[in-house]
Amino acid sequence: SEDVLAQEDVMEEKKIVGKFLEMLATKQNMVAYGEADVMSKIKIGIVDTVLLSEDLPDEKIEEFEEAAKPVGTNIKIISTQTREGAQLRDLGKVAAILRYEYHG
Repeated sequence: SEDVLAQEDVMEEKKIVGKFLEMLATKQNMVAYGEADVMSKIKIGIVDTVLLSEDLPDEKIEEFEEAAKPVGTNIKIISTQTREGAQLRDLGKVAAILRYEYHG
């Protein structure tokens, strides 16, 4: 049963990173990436989901978790074992899908 759960986690990760990458290509105003950009958007409450690479240091992950909690932002830790996870790592290890378009 652990294998099935692990498989579901991988599929979920691939799906959410795939969604981010698709939006990055088609709706840039609905996504953010890079630590500073994502953190500033979390703080104004417009981030729906943050994707964090497992390659980030623990203290960075904790910083994002602490910022996300009061504004109801979801956090997903993404493994680097998949192609999508490697793409996230190469984009700066931090990405976000926004709640709505942001023209800032």
